[in-house]
Amino acid sequence: MRDNKDGFDSFSPQDDLWNRIESKIQVTTPDSQPKKNGRILKSWNNNAFFDWRVAAGVFLALGIGFLVYLNGEYGVTRDPGVALKVPAYAKEFNQYSLAIDEKRDEIIKLTRNNPELYKDFSADLKSLETSYGNLRSNLSNAPNQEALLEAMVKNLQWQVDLLNQQIKILQRINKVKNGDDKENNNSPII
Repeated sequence: MRDNKDGFDSFSPQDDLWNRIESKIQVTTPDSQPKKNGRILKSWNNNAFFDWRVAAGVFLALGIGFLVYLNGEYGVTRDPGVALKVPAYAKEFNQYSLAIDEKRDEIIKLTRNNPELYKDFSADLKSLETSYGNLRSNLSNAPNQEALLEAMVKNLQWQVDLLNQQIKILQRINKVKNGDDKENNNSPII
């Protein structure tokens, strides 16, 4: 190609080349298509791809909405193993998990000024969480799943109770620190 470059450059296309190409190609102009109120109507075959895109978009939106609903109701993303294995208990597990998360956040707010106390409280909760994790890992191969599920629910109840007790203790400590404790103000100083 490099050797014959000069030979290619010396030739130019014929003047009527484009006219011959146009005559062989049948061009459909917008004027040849049927019109309705000034708009061009397309046949079903030309518009089918657009209709499938719309249907796919609607299907995708409904699917995502359904997944969001399932996650809110049953906590699928919080603990998918339990939610998929035992859907009857999934809602209860989700409610306990939400309550535990809320109470943890409250404890974090109450112990901002006392990180050592937070570490102590976290250690107490960690042991219950570890036992819950062990129960959850044994769920798939347990001979009596009903008893194991009840033990898991009981563990979650203990976690909530422990967090409630810790919150009460923290509220008392904060009252004493702020000097708002009525018993402290009314008691005689010795």
